[in-house]
Amino acid sequence: MKRLQSFAVGLILLGPMISAAQPVSSSQRNLCVLCASAVNLQEKRVTTSTHEKQGLRRAKTGADQRIENHGALENFFKALDDVAAKQRLEPVRIMHFGDSHVAADVLTREIRDRFQNEFGDGGPGFIVPRNPMATRRRGVLSGATDGWTIEGIGGRSSPDAIYGPAGINLATNDPGERAWLETSCNHFEVYFARQPGGGKIEITVDGVDVLEEPLVLNSKVSKLDSVSIDLPDDAPHRLQVRTLSPGKVRLLGIVAEHLSGGISYDVFGINGARANRILGWNQQAFTAAVKARDPNLIILAYGTNEVADPAWTPASYEALLGDIIQLLQKAAPHAAILLFAPPDRADLPLSERLAALTNAEREAALANNVAFWSAFNAMGGGGSINSWLRKGLAQSDRVHLTGAGYARLAEMFYTDLSASWHALDRAASGTNRKIN
Repeated sequence: MKRLQSFAVGLILLGPMISAAQPVSSSQRNLCVLCASAVNLQEKRVTTSTHEKQGLRRAKTGADQRIENHGALENFFKALDDVAAKQRLEPVRIMHFGDSHVAADVLTREIRDRFQNEFGDGGPGFIVPRNPMATRRRGVLSGATDGWTIEGIGGRSSPDAIYGPAGINLATNDPGERAWLETSCNHFEVYFARQPGGGKIEITVDGVDVLEEPLVLNSKVSKLDSVSIDLPDDAPHRLQVRTLSPGKVRLLGIVAEHLSGGISYDVFGINGARANRILGWNQQAFTAAVKARDPNLIILAYGTNEVADPAWTPASYEALLGDIIQLLQKAAPHAAILLFAPPDRADLPLSERLAALTNAEREAALANNVAFWSAFNAMGGGGSINSWLRKGLAQSDRVHLTGAGYARLAEMFYTDLSASWHALDRAASGTNRKIN
């Protein structure tokens, strides 16, 4: 197939070679699982008032901010300033890691919409085609043929633990399998693994081969790699990966972005996940992938599942979060990091534990100079989910929220982030940021 000469294609090795990674250990029994179908996507979404739609501008009224150590977000806020002033060519990138509250992309969709409505659409970001946990993104069509399996969940693991930031990958040994992403963008990235016995793939955009020759993924040792593709026009495009020969192929994800400012929001949630899952992935590959994405803000949103583990303690959890924060600080030294404590849950008598977990997250944030926000406190503390349930904002499992509930929580978070943004600016200069 002829290569379209106007494409700019880069092949980037993202990390050092890996030859002796440990297999992923068996995960603990999941206490909290939310399938994407559990949220009624036809449910009427919360209608915000004109005042609420002012987004980050709302904080100029002097509303109280509830994000602690918001000074740690200065680099992120500076990136927002640059986008608002149209002085930034790349999107502001946000990476949001978490459990089922994140995985279905309902809460994160609400947060993403608020950012993109105000600062512009930087593109869908990092997508794993046929991700079984996520709901469909507006403006994005993705999928894969039946010959792929999903590794990283459901008892399937990769021996070298290379998954990329999503914690899952698509894998096949067969030729003729396809995976694709279709959306409006002018920039793609394809993340994959090379390994012994690797197969061969081609990458096309709009049916045209973008590589001089197919990629051979056979390698003496396992390593994470990627291809970057810049397009001549910002318009709807379809990228497809197709396997050409027998041999193991692992597709870690596809990035689509507009290289013209705006916000790009990566969603990395796994049903039933605990924070320690991140440390079970190949650290060299994970660090390299985070570095390649070059995020401006990393949000860590765990706690719902581990709070019910019998052996859980605040001290061990605080130490664990410190290790994860330091890993991310090494991978993305200029990124702001925010710990997002979990919502209330009342399926088990866990109010005291949730309060202790929230405090442990706060202490970990302050000790490592990252920002902190608590959904548990924002909802009203222990037992508050029962009130949310009566108002139609929580599901009957008394663990997860409804679509309207996640929209409410997103509004709370965005408003508090707004207040922190402007409070930090006033403290520094005595003036408010002006977006328009």
